Amino acid sequence: MSDIHASVHDSLRRQLAAADCVAPIVDCIRKMRVEGVADSEIAGLLRHAADELDEATMRREVDTAA
Repeated sequence: MSDIHASVHDSLRRQLAAADCVAPIVDCIRKMRVEGVADSEIAGLLRHAADELDEATMRREVDTAA
């Protein structure tokens, strides 16, 4: 991982921790693991959720621009 990439990750971690976002995400991942969901499936679910959030954000930006 490049220094810039690591710096971005560290910054994001600090922002998430400051907003108390990490604990609920970790709790959700822990529950999925207990239910037997593989890490690769969890990663896929999180990517899918992020994609949906991006799409919703873009739609909202387009709607407010119109």
